Formats: sequence, structure tokens, C-alpha cells
Amino acid sequence: MKKICQNMLLCGVTALALSGCSIVVFEDGPECPVATACPVAALPSLDQPDKVPSPAMNQDQPAIIAPDISVPTSQLLMAPPLIDGYVTNFAYDSADLRQDAKDHLVTIAAFLADKPNVTLIVEGHCDERGSRDYNLALGDRRAAAVRDVLLANGMATARIRTVSYGKERPLAVGSTPEIWARNRRAMIRMLTE
Repeated sequence: MKKICQNMLLCGVTALALSGCSIVVFEDGPECPVATACPVAALPSLDQPDKVPSPAMNQDQPAIIAPDISVPTSQLLMAPPLIDGYVTNFAYDSADLRQDAKDHLVTIAAFLADKPNVTLIVEGHCDERGSRDYNLALGDRRAAAVRDVLLANGMATARIRTVSYGKERPLAVGSTPEIWARNRRAMIRMLTE
């Protein structure tokens, strides 16, 4: 509270000081500084629409030369893949992964290769159709399919757990084909120790 009051007081003092400042307006006259020319950018011609215009060089401007910096491609930064909350959906009555899901799981496994303190829980889910027992078994096969791709790409067995919720934890509620498709999924949860 004390810090907030200090900040408010500082803002008030600054506003009060600035309100007393006057604005100086120069009129054209003999004391007026000589107008300087601003550099004008060269416009691209219609023959070369993709060429980037460069600013015109003045005689008194020094030439700017950018240093030659090369970064090895192995050291380029890349954004980490979505891991916690990653969802892949399945076809009706299937535990087969699509190719894009397999590719993403390969990326996840590669990213986690040097992070041994990360453990994953893979959840298997189903839509509302079918018996409870059947959906628990199908959810288990879906979670195992995700786990198997991660294991095949270098993750340790001890770092991945699977659980099946069957139809007990729907992502969306309803009885339409769109909602059923959203609920047929496997989801990855990430734990750090």
C-alpha cells in the first residue's frame, strides 16, 4: 500500500511540474534555423515490384555496413512443441494415430530427450456411445498408441504413464457427430519433478 501511495504521489508531482511548463513557438524570422532536407526513399519501379526501396544517401551521411553474422543452423532457437494439453483425435471405434499426430509425437519425444525430470501422463478418452467397459478398453488402446510412438522415439518407459477415462470425462457434452469426434481423443499431461 505504501508503494502504491508513493507511486501516486510521484505521478502527481510530475503532472504538476509539467503543467507549469510553457510551450515555445518559433516564428519564421532571421533567427529561425535553416531548413534541412530529409532523405527521400527511392520508389520501386513497376518492373521490379518485389524490390525493397532503399533510402537515398546524403553526401554527409556515413555509409552503414552491417557486419557479416552467420549463425550455425544447429544453434537456431526453435519454439518448444505443445506438450501439456496436446490432444489428438481418433476415428470412430479406432486407436490408430493419424500421420500428423505421429509427427507431432516424434517432435515431443525429441524435445524431451534431454529433460529427464519430465513425466507424461497420457489420457485415453471416448465418446458416449458404447458400454462403459468397452470404452475404458478403447481409451486404454488410444493412450497406449500415443505412448508407443513416444517410446519408439527414445523416451524411457518409466517417464510415461497411461490412464483411460473411457466416456467418463467428455470434452464436450451432446449427442452430435461433431461432439463425438471431439471426445474421441488422447491427451497428454506433463508433470515435472
